[in-house]
Amino acid sequence: MKISVALVGAGYWGQKLLPKFNGAPDCSVKTVCDLSAALRAGAKQKFPAVATTSSYDTVLKDPTIDAVLLVTPPASHFPLAHKALEAGKHVWIEKPLALQVDEGRRLVGLAEAKKSVLFVDHTFLYDPAIRMARELIRKGELGEIYHLFLQRLNLGRIKRDSNVWWNSAPHDVSILLHLLPGRPIAIRLQGYRYLQREVEDLNMATIDMSDGSSAFIHHNWLYPENTAKLTVIGSKKLLTYEGRFDKRALTLYDYATDRQATADPTGNDLANTIPSKITAERKLEGIDREEPLAVAVSDFLDSIRRGRAPISDGGFSLRVLALLEAGEKSLRAGGEKVAVEL
Repeated sequence: MKISVALVGAGYWGQKLLPKFNGAPDCSVKTVCDLSAALRAGAKQKFPAVATTSSYDTVLKDPTIDAVLLVTPPASHFPLAHKALEAGKHVWIEKPLALQVDEGRRLVGLAEAKKSVLFVDHTFLYDPAIRMARELIRKGELGEIYHLFLQRLNLGRIKRDSNVWWNSAPHDVSILLHLLPGRPIAIRLQGYRYLQREVEDLNMATIDMSDGSSAFIHHNWLYPENTAKLTVIGSKKLLTYEGRFDKRALTLYDYATDRQATADPTGNDLANTIPSKITAERKLEGIDREEPLAVAVSDFLDSIRRGRAPISDGGFSLRVLALLEAGEKSLRAGGEKVAVEL
């Protein structure tokens, strides 16, 4: 089954997706839709066989287009996806699914009614290193999970239309929910504005999970290093994940703590300390070098062909959205704890 898709939004990430879909087996990009004449011309220059248009309605009325790829600002996701689903199209949405849980629910319900695939691009779920980390956690290799610390820090593309939480948190929240079996029950989010008067460029979230574990999520658009890192603290072992795509790696640490110790061999009193140390460190081998975005594209297309839900489907992304929305409420309430409801 050959699948014909339309790309809506030919900006930075749309330009990443265009060759991925156009080069996928039994798939072609029929149309690129964008309001910018310059972006349409750029797409046409690189892919002369692809039609271009500024009219979204033209895309939706084309019966030969099976799926729509929405790579547009977050505020447009709900109305554009809703129209596409109503038109009977399968939909790929760049994260987040929507900006409100009620909107997300409507999209998920409409996709089910139309029997359409609703996919949200939580790319990190398709990273083989994250898959391996999930297996280690689920098999109990790290023991009881105490805490996750997720960092996404850089000095680069600073958005004007949405804050660092809505741009970066979908990545980290999706990783958190994919790795842990528990559910988030509450969040505190504090944010700060240094670069723009109305847009937060720095935030720190504290999340309580239903199983007693916790997570911190730290984002910063004004940072001297490009950092995308996850640290998992378990009762038996520690795990770090380097998430920059060109340097992806997992490192596992054995560690020891002696909670019963009261004195060391030199006679020093240890009553007020618990000795602890790393006892072994090893980079994990055997991580598949597949590009996560290519795997995500394959899962989306295969879901359409087989009529199944993808890993990153609307239902999963609705859980992500619930935490994002609760975080936004906490941010506007000055960092107060807010319950996560879905």
